[in-house]
Amino acid sequence: MPKKLTQQDLTRYRRLLAHIRAEIAGDIDHLANDAFSGDGARGSVDNPADIGSDSFAQEFSLELLQRDEATLNEVVEALERIREGTFGLCEACENPIPKGRLNAMPYARNCIECQRAAEKAR
Repeated sequence: MPKKLTQQDLTRYRRLLAHIRAEIAGDIDHLANDAFSGDGARGSVDNPADIGSDSFAQEFSLELLQRDEATLNEVVEALERIREGTFGLCEACENPIPKGRLNAMPYARNCIECQRAAEKAR
């Protein structure tokens, strides 16, 4: 069974999550600029293939933007769990989440077993 996180572990994860939050926030700004650019270039193109390419690029940017916003929300909630003292505990079974999982996905809410069960139930 995984051990409970130490104060040193929590400090390390807090810093890692803050770094991820800053990176994603920058990505979101960049993607939003790409997706919502109002330069008028899209409407002035005469070639239908170019219009289709621009439309695809905008759609792709919007999908990435949604994904990044969802991840940012998870990161912010993980930082809140650190403040509340519940970070690193599986929300489903309340057992400690292994450090290997937290190292790979520091905003994980569930241990691997509970996450798999949740995904199967969908």
